[in-house]
Amino acid sequence: MHVLAVAVTYNPDIDLLARVLESVAPQVQGLVVVDNGSANAEDVRRLTLASSAQFIDIQHNSGIAAAQNRGLALAKERGFGHILLLDQDTILAPKTVSDLAENLKALEAEQGGVAAIGPAYYELNSQQQTRAYQTNGLRLYRISLEGEKHPVASDFIIASASLIPLTVLEKVGGFREDLFIDLVDVEWCFRARAAGYRSFLSPTAVVDHRLGSGTVRLGPRRVAVHVPVRNYYWVRNALWLARQPYTPLAWRLYFLSRCLGFLGTYTTFADRKAQRLRLMTRGIRDGLASRLGPLDP
Repeated sequence: MHVLAVAVTYNPDIDLLARVLESVAPQVQGLVVVDNGSANAEDVRRLTLASSAQFIDIQHNSGIAAAQNRGLALAKERGFGHILLLDQDTILAPKTVSDLAENLKALEAEQGGVAAIGPAYYELNSQQQTRAYQTNGLRLYRISLEGEKHPVASDFIIASASLIPLTVLEKVGGFREDLFIDLVDVEWCFRARAAGYRSFLSPTAVVDHRLGSGTVRLGPRRVAVHVPVRNYYWVRNALWLARQPYTPLAWRLYFLSRCLGFLGTYTTFADRKAQRLRLMTRGIRDGLASRLGPLDP
């Protein structure tokens, strides 16, 4: 399996990024860092070149999807068969990629039509392992991976540390750049699912991952806290995605209820409440009007 790792950076912690690149480099056949206009882009460049990786400098924040698509284009150009997507803070344990690759091959041999496979990441803020998500009619189920030894199907997996065959990307298409950030991976998985491809989580490939800078409680669950502008993108993209024909009905209902939960939670328990309310209100308007792309100042 010929794998190109694509790490997207935006104002990263350089020491942490060094650990990310050090962890992934021995596990793949190629590594590229796509920088989205970081203030410390020169530091990122020096670190990347010192790691014998390729550096792509977009010079402005084009969004996560656009940066991932740049990596995808490079993978096609250089004849790679798979890409491994990485966030700037995702440190892989040894043999993570081989675990994903072996499970991907086995799944393709057993049933074909595999969109992507990712690790069962451990979320550092909430101190919880991710679960698989599966729908049945109007019901949405969260499936625990505790004790599992074989991959578990999930309606979506997060992009970070996900392994994707280029043949699937050629048939399904790349990542939607007008979503900019938030739910880009979910939208792609739903689109792939509608085309007959399923996504999986490998419970034996565990990766530490951090969502946001902290959490707030939403009922029995904890929700990641990001900077306020991310509330805009999540609400906007969720409402847009809820209206797409390939989004399962249970997920449409989930997005609607979660937007209401965001409004209540972030304007009650998070910081900068008024700013978050203004941004989410605009996100609602833009999502319903299908006004996508980067948020204008």
